[in-house]
Amino acid sequence: MALSNGGIIGTDNDPSTGPLITTFTSSGTFTSASGSSTAKYLVVAGGGSGGSIHGSGGGGAGGFRTSTDNSFPIDASTDYPITVGAGGAGLSGSSPAERGNSGSNSVFSSITSAGGGGGGGNWMGAGADEYLGRTGGSGGGHSNTGNVPSSPRAGAAGNTPPVSPSQGSAGGGTPPNAVGGQGGGGHTAAGGNGGAGPAGPTVPVPARIGGQGIGGSGGAGTASSLSGSPVTYAGGGGGGGGDQAISGAGGAGGGGKGGGYDPDGVSNKVPGQAGTTNRGGGGGGSQAPAMSTGDAGAGGSGIVIIDENAGSVNAGGVWNMDDLYTYVKAGTWV
Repeated sequence: MALSNGGIIGTDNDPSTGPLITTFTSSGTFTSASGSSTAKYLVVAGGGSGGSIHGSGGGGAGGFRTSTDNSFPIDASTDYPITVGAGGAGLSGSSPAERGNSGSNSVFSSITSAGGGGGGGNWMGAGADEYLGRTGGSGGGHSNTGNVPSSPRAGAAGNTPPVSPSQGSAGGGTPPNAVGGQGGGGHTAAGGNGGAGPAGPTVPVPARIGGQGIGGSGGAGTASSLSGSPVTYAGGGGGGGGDQAISGAGGAGGGGKGGGYDPDGVSNKVPGQAGTTNRGGGGGGSQAPAMSTGDAGAGGSGIVIIDENAGSVNAGGVWNMDDLYTYVKAGTWV
C-alpha cells in the first residue's frame, strides 16, 4: 500500500506492537498504515490574533478536541483530508484600530475544531462593537473601555459552535472602567480581566490620556501526551496593558504575551507576542500610547495528531511523511 501523507510518523516503537503516530503540522492526507479500524486523535485549531488598540484584548485559543480511548472509527481504505488551521493574522500598528482576526479551523474526518476568536480592538465611538472579542473555539478577550464608565459585559463565548466535551472557554469580560485589555480564553480556563488602574500617570509621557490598567492573563490550555511526550496546547493570548501598564501573561499552551509599557517613557509601544506555532495559542493584544494603535500578536497555527490503535506495525524512528514509501504487509518497510 503506497502512502503519501503530510506530517511526521514517530515515535521510535517496536514495529510489531507499538502505536503508529502521524503528526500533521500542515495540511495533508491521512491513510492508515496499519489496517486498524480505530484511532486516538488530537485536533487543535489556529488561535486568534490580538486586537490593535492600546489595551486591546488577547486572542482566544484554537479549539481543542481529543479522544484517547482508541474508539474513534477509521477506515483503512479511506484517504482522509487533513486541515491544519492557520493562526489569525497579526495586526500592524499602522492599521486601523480593530478587532483581531480569528484563527482557522482544523479538521480530521468528522472532527472539526474551531479557530480561536480575535481579541477586541477599537473602543472609540459610542456603541461600537469593535472592543468586543470574537467568539470561537475559545473566545477573544474584550479590549479596554477607555476609562469610560460602563456596565460589566461577559466575555466572548468559547466552544462556538458548541460540541461536547467543550473545545474551549470564554475570553475575559469587561469590568466597569476597564483600562487594561482582557485575556483571551484557553481550553481549560477563561481569560482574565484587565485591571482598572489609577487615573494618574506613574511616569511622565507626552500627551498621555486616561488611566492605567494591567492586561488580563490568557486562559490556560491543556496538556496532551498523544505525540509521545506531554505538550500543552491552546493557551489564550494575554491582554495589552492600558497606557502605561504592564501586559497580561500568555496562557500556558502557547498563548502570546500582551503588549506592555516601555519604561523609557517615549516609545510606549511594546507589541503583543504571537501565539506559538502548532500549539493553537492566541496572540497577545497590543499596547500603545492612548488613542493610538499598536502591533498585535498573530495567533499560533494548529496541529492534528492521529495515533492508530495498531497491533501490527509501526515505523521505527521519525519519518518525513512528505516522502513516498511503501509498507509491505509482512511487516517491513521498503
